[in-house]
Amino acid sequence: MKTLVVVLLSLLMFGCSSGESESREETIGKEIADDYNAAMDKAQDVEAKLKEQQEKVEEALRTQDP
Repeated sequence: MKTLVVVLLSLLMFGCSSGESESREETIGKEIADDYNAAMDKAQDVEAKLKEQQEKVEEALRTQDP
């Protein structure tokens, strides 16, 4: 009986789901995601520059005479 219920619910779910529409419009969510991804890329660039500067400072401290 449980198997029949699972099968019927599965068929109902697949039958009622909408297929891919041929003409997709851009949504606000895509714009937000694009902005988020651009901000994350910029943050990664800043992080890389900070690490580079940190390494330069550490190298200068290592080579400095005590």
